[in-house]
Amino acid sequence: METLRAGKWIPLEVLWSSEVLAVELREELKTLLSKERVDSTDVPPEELQRHCGSGEHQGLMAKMPVYPYADGEEALSTLDLRQNILILCGLQDPFNFGSILRSADLFGIKTIVVPDVGQAAVSSHVVRSSVGAVNYLDVVQVDDLTDYCGRLRRIGFKLFAATERGQVSPSAVDMKAGVALLIGNEGTGISETLLDICDQQVAIPQTGHVGSLNAAVAAGILCYEMKRQQT
Repeated sequence: METLRAGKWIPLEVLWSSEVLAVELREELKTLLSKERVDSTDVPPEELQRHCGSGEHQGLMAKMPVYPYADGEEALSTLDLRQNILILCGLQDPFNFGSILRSADLFGIKTIVVPDVGQAAVSSHVVRSSVGAVNYLDVVQVDDLTDYCGRLRRIGFKLFAATERGQVSPSAVDMKAGVALLIGNEGTGISETLLDICDQQVAIPQTGHVGSLNAAVAAGILCYEMKRQQT
């Protein structure tokens, strides 16, 4: 429903079940499908379960085209130094990816940059774990992350790397605006090449025994910190 409401990523076809959906949701669904001219079919819930292999379909299923990533060049021309952005350095877990998109949307970050190789694609898992937030964000896919980060620096963005090797707490640096925050790969972190061009390396203070945070959890904390500094 969030995908249809956003009107950005239009389904090719929708299957839905009047036996599962509440009346008011059915009426909204029909209105949105008509507006976007999407073919749809009312089917028994058993058919939805057969298609998706799960009973957790909630009465709706969509056949989707490839996700419409935002254009890198267009993003560079429209980015505003009054905002912050996220750079994801090859996240491979779709649930981490989706959770980060959810946090970004919640805390007012609109642009997320990802590489086109080594990064989980926007999939049904990403969409569900983002709770539909992916539909309201500009996810920019680039072929050379290092080059793109360098170009972001040249237009005025500060590159901050989130890494356990950082010597400063996020609360001790200015993260209100104009920050491109790098979140590393779950296994290898952020490459040395990217770390070398970063303006600052920040580490979330920890007192436990494990020694590191899940990428999505760390990103959520840092997105909150950027929002906190703005208020």
